[in-house]
Amino acid sequence: MKIILQRSLGKMKKAMFILAAAAMLCAGSCAKLSLLSDSVKKEKEAVKHFEKVFFDAIENNDGEKLKSCFSPRALEQAGDIDKGIEYVLKAYNDGKATITDDNISSYTEYKKNAGSRVIHGKCEFRSGENNYLVKWTEWLKYEADPDMVGVYSVELFDLSESADTTFYDIAGIAYPERRFLDDSIGTIFNFDGVTENTTDIFSEELLEEADSYQLECLLDFIGRDARTFNRMWVENSGGSYTAYADLRFAMEDYIMALKYNDEKKIIAVSAAGDINGTDLRDCRITGVSEMLNK
Repeated sequence: MKIILQRSLGKMKKAMFILAAAAMLCAGSCAKLSLLSDSVKKEKEAVKHFEKVFFDAIENNDGEKLKSCFSPRALEQAGDIDKGIEYVLKAYNDGKATITDDNISSYTEYKKNAGSRVIHGKCEFRSGENNYLVKWTEWLKYEADPDMVGVYSVELFDLSESADTTFYDIAGIAYPERRFLDDSIGTIFNFDGVTENTTDIFSEELLEEADSYQLECLLDFIGRDARTFNRMWVENSGGSYTAYADLRFAMEDYIMALKYNDEKKIIAVSAAGDINGTDLRDCRITGVSEMLNK
């Protein structure tokens, strides 16, 4: 009788342990599912909010309303945002818009004191006989720089005029005169050996002034595998036009600085682990300068 009782107690303890473990597992899983559900909900809310602001702005020709959805950092890094807003409002003059399709992708990065979460949205809409596509990037979280939270970039496409809807995340709103930024970063980012397009984005001055070693460093850098383009912004100072691209090559983060001449060709290029390592702020610098301290 004593042995049977001991066995029963052992089975009861084992069952209680299993139930407790299951409860803990369920609690953990439920908590994770709750976080996931909350994240999805916030993403959907962000998309709907942007779409409402965007359509209210273009339907009512309200540039200030469109500007209001941008983050403080985007407004700081997009000195030409008013030109972008003007372009969008002129490009769309069809009255009421009807959404035909929309979706998003999102990315969350976990780093100590520098976690971030970004969504890339796109929305197709129709007005009258015309079809449009708007793409945008919005940061929902950016611990290293809270001023990044909000919409960072917007690009509008008239689908009846062009099938090319390539989108690079450049601060502000895209407009035709800024196309050279997409062309240059696209050529560099999709680099697959020196081609006619590769040399076309660089000025003759850069190619003449850079020695063979500097060009070798440049080609080595942009030829790396595992490339990720994060964002790009523009700085106008001292009469020069310089763009900064936040990139990842071979699992390492870099800032690439590109200085352009009046013909919008690259006259100087530099890359480093952070923006302070690039040295193109001096307007006298041309060629390939400080390429990863090589």
